[in-house]
Amino acid sequence: MAEQVEHWFNRRYQRARRDVYLIRTETGWQVKGRQGGGDGPEAVHYFDDEADARVMLRRMLAAVPPELSDWAQMTSQRKRRP
Repeated sequence: MAEQVEHWFNRRYQRARRDVYLIRTETGWQVKGRQGGGDGPEAVHYFDDEADARVMLRRMLAAVPPELSDWAQMTSQRKRRP
């Protein structure tokens, strides 16, 4: 089972949208980048350890042109018990 650890969003929509995910799997780590929203093209990179995955995460964030790189880290919407 995979767990999404981080999700970064560049605060743009439609074709200018970029999403970058850090994902922990049973066998290692993945960094997934997506362009243009949910149906856009994706690139996935696989790693054995978190440190290498985080290097790729930073590289993918830095690769977006400055005019499109107003990054925000998304938080998960978990229900809390009262």
